[in-house]
Amino acid sequence: MNWNKGGPGTKRGFGFGGFAITPGKKEEPKLSQQSHSAFGTAGSSAAFAKSGPPQLPSFYKIGSKRANFDEENAYFEDEEEDSSNVELPYIPAENSPTRQQFHSKSADSDSDDDPLEAFMAEVEARPSWGNDQAARDMKRLEDKDKEKKNVKGIRDDIEEEDDQEAYFRYMAENPTAGVVQEEEEDNLEYDSDGNPIAPSKKIIDPLPPIDHSEIEYPPFEKNFYDEHEEITSLTPQQVVELRHKLNLRVSGAAPPRPGSSFAHFGFDEQLMHQIRKSEYTQPTPIQCQGVPVALSGRDMIGIAKTGSGKTAAFIWPMLIHIMDQKELEPGDGPIAVIVCPTRELCQQIHSECKRFGKAYNLRSVAVYGGGSMWEQAKALQEGAEIVVCTPGRLIDHVKKKATNLQRVTYLVFDEADRMFDMGFEYQVRSIASHVRPDRQTLLFSATFRKKIEKLARDILIDPIRVVQGDIGE
Repeated sequence: MNWNKGGPGTKRGFGFGGFAITPGKKEEPKLSQQSHSAFGTAGSSAAFAKSGPPQLPSFYKIGSKRANFDEENAYFEDEEEDSSNVELPYIPAENSPTRQQFHSKSADSDSDDDPLEAFMAEVEARPSWGNDQAARDMKRLEDKDKEKKNVKGIRDDIEEEDDQEAYFRYMAENPTAGVVQEEEEDNLEYDSDGNPIAPSKKIIDPLPPIDHSEIEYPPFEKNFYDEHEEITSLTPQQVVELRHKLNLRVSGAAPPRPGSSFAHFGFDEQLMHQIRKSEYTQPTPIQCQGVPVALSGRDMIGIAKTGSGKTAAFIWPMLIHIMDQKELEPGDGPIAVIVCPTRELCQQIHSECKRFGKAYNLRSVAVYGGGSMWEQAKALQEGAEIVVCTPGRLIDHVKKKATNLQRVTYLVFDEADRMFDMGFEYQVRSIASHVRPDRQTLLFSATFRKKIEKLARDILIDPIRVVQGDIGE
């Protein structure tokens, strides 16, 4: 501790480094008379150059923020607004023109009604308006909820269903889509004995009646049978023994004698080549008697079981019958028509006609229910000598003018008993009535009931009845 006596530049009293004790009255610090302006006087720049930046008064530092040099914690520090950056409202000076304009604007704004206050006043004046609006809003929301409930949901992971999902959904809703409806004549029902039951759903209107006296038909030849000398040389007893050996029963006016080999039929080499190619060695019993009857131009009732060879018995004479007539012209119908009850039998007979028709380049068309109506009509319009058909589909094509029966001279009804059981009696009769009366007609059946006998009497002229085996076998 030192004792200072005082003097220029020093103070009187005890003191050591850091502070000093002075006796007596405290001396007031002398402040400079400089302006508080931030720009200072002219000499302040010189003082700044000598002793560094000037010390600002303490009231300039009120509210200042200490610099934060901690970069890691700077992100988590709460930002504080610097009071120096706060924008204060502008207040114009007293008695200035700007102050007068400011007062006039504030007076005008106070005089105007507040929009919020006007709205609230309207609500108070009409208390029911708010309730009605709320009720309408609630009703609208309820309607939207009902619509959402009624809408059928779809998968949530996509906005719309794709093509595959749409296909499966459509097939689930429409199980019969794309299924081809078959004809009624193909959907057969059978009884306990295996006989088909006549359908009662679909009714095919028969062809309208026609007056043949108004139509001029050209003549044609029926008889193409020349009896072989070996058959001519047989005695009546030998003919009876031959028929008994073949298990044949023949009735009618002057029936031709049966043959026992293909040489007795008098077929040409072209047809015999196709017969040998089909591996026929000798004719079946129904062919031995049926072929001479058909070649001689006589009407015939053939009763034989299925698989007895009766199809070839009327196809071979049919080919010779067709070849004797002139060729078809555009617009002409078929020369031979074979009517059968079902599609399967129609296709089977059609394949046989095509096989043996190759010998003479004859065309055959199959017309049955379940097939393409357009394709069948196109084939008929192009022309065919042979038409194998079911009754209903042939009637449809005749009604639509796809073909006609003007040139038909050879008419065959195969399995007539099944056609009657299926309810085609009126259709069969209408087809027979549309063909010229002097035609050659052959009727084949597995049984010979009263309905078949009555039909035979109506559509056949002086027929010959040939029974092979037992009736109904």
